[in-house]
Amino acid sequence: MPKHRKALDWLSMAKEDLEEAYESFNNKRYASAVFKAELSAQKAIKALIVALGFEPGKTHRPTLVLKSLISGGLIDLKEKLMEKLNEAITYAIVLEDQGTTPRYGWETVDRIIKPSEIYSEDIAEALMKNAEKVYQIIEGIFGEIDC
Repeated sequence: MPKHRKALDWLSMAKEDLEEAYESFNNKRYASAVFKAELSAQKAIKALIVALGFEPGKTHRPTLVLKSLISGGLIDLKEKLMEKLNEAITYAIVLEDQGTTPRYGWETVDRIIKPSEIYSEDIAEALMKNAEKVYQIIEGIFGEIDC
């Protein structure tokens, strides 16, 4: 098995989720598009963690794992790659912060505000651009670290 096969699998799944996000978006299912975009970003970050020789564990916030590895001095990349990595983290956090909202909406005292009421075309498009940016950055880093 290639050294980084698992990392490439994570990245492949991230791409599939991003494609599904665009399918949902094109069918005007904006909450579903955001959910898939969020998954794509999570998997892309997990791909990078694995490519760097670590395990992300089961988490919906892999940026916390990556930031912990960085702050612990366990990741040693060239300055330019670290800048790209931090940029990917910034975009991914916005998606991770969506949490369960794309699936369950917001619960108030009187009702549940449905995901379809929360995510407009503009919001979904902006969040999907974040996911696309995360994927592109991670894919670029893979090329730089010989993955």
